[in-house]
Amino acid sequence: MSQLATPSLIDSDHFRRVLGQYPTGVCVITGIGPDGKPVGMTVGTFTSVSLDPPLVAFLPGKNSRAYAAIARSGRFAVNILAGDQVALCRRFASRESDKFRSVSWRPSPQGSPLLDDAVAWIDCRLDAAFEVGDHVMVIGAVEGLDIERETAPLMFFQGGFGRFSALSVVSGALDDTAAHLRLAELAGPRLQRLSTALGVHAAASARAGDHVIQLAWAGAEDSDLPTNLVGLRLPFAAPFGLTFAAWETEAVRDRWLGRHIGDAVYRDALLESLERARSQGWSAIPDHVKLREIESSIARIASAGQLPDAIRELDARIVDFACEYAELSDERPRGVSVPVFDRAGQVMLALTVQRLPEMDQETLDRCRTALVDVGREMTAALDGTPPAG
Repeated sequence: MSQLATPSLIDSDHFRRVLGQYPTGVCVITGIGPDGKPVGMTVGTFTSVSLDPPLVAFLPGKNSRAYAAIARSGRFAVNILAGDQVALCRRFASRESDKFRSVSWRPSPQGSPLLDDAVAWIDCRLDAAFEVGDHVMVIGAVEGLDIERETAPLMFFQGGFGRFSALSVVSGALDDTAAHLRLAELAGPRLQRLSTALGVHAAASARAGDHVIQLAWAGAEDSDLPTNLVGLRLPFAAPFGLTFAAWETEAVRDRWLGRHIGDAVYRDALLESLERARSQGWSAIPDHVKLREIESSIARIASAGQLPDAIRELDARIVDFACEYAELSDERPRGVSVPVFDRAGQVMLALTVQRLPEMDQETLDRCRTALVDVGREMTAALDGTPPAG
């Protein structure tokens, strides 16, 4: 306690600048004032305190009038803001007399205001409050909580606002950007032509280390996908990236097999798929309910943001699908993938067309023929050389 009472020799601007390197979430604390009117304040100091009992905390300034009004009621709600609610954040951080003007809200089970479109809310009873320096640590006993909208939360970092973005699924900055952009420009018109002519989704992907990144995408007119999937990043792990693994070295193939390398049944089936792709120059994409679940996860990430829960869900579904992929045949195809080679005979791009419901044999044959032709055309345009044999 004596250290807290000692005057600080730290420069306050320097203190803010250094602590600003640590990102924080942004919340609006709301309550009902003594006059029966709603009150609220923006905070970047909200934190979880205890799981048993469930306790949370925030630290308003000692002179905060909004906190004084909330403290008298003995109850408050924490509204976790979404990445697209910067204006709402600034409103409740301002000195405006009526912060709730034109703001949509409803009362929580305990009567505190819950702001519309927030990521989540936590309904609290004021349990304790302690003065700490020039702030008050307010402890809230959680009496109710829920998720309202699964989207990226608002973050405060280095004096500015932003939103959370994971690295593993959607590429923020592609490796060797100039080369990838050239490939995307080369593939784009050809994919659009295929999509329009055959009524399929068409994509071009490149491998970058341990990931496969989608560089170009064209959707059919009846596409149910919510957004363009350019930039999508998936792990280079069986069975994804099969077209790249088929023409790779044994060491790279072993890395691609990953967790399946020690399982003889799955390993042999996957290696057989690679050999079949090499011998026929293309690979079929099977139709499977778990593949559709993966696509659902991808669509969720593309539309709602790269949330950790969604990414974990996608990773789990990929592993689950890989275990069953080895047992699938090409009897129920939904698409086809072909390689585009560089001058060294390495796969530079994988071109894919697919659609639901699964393709019949006639449609598959048309798609395969058209895609193989585009793959050869692009290989020639890049001065590429298909490997011998």
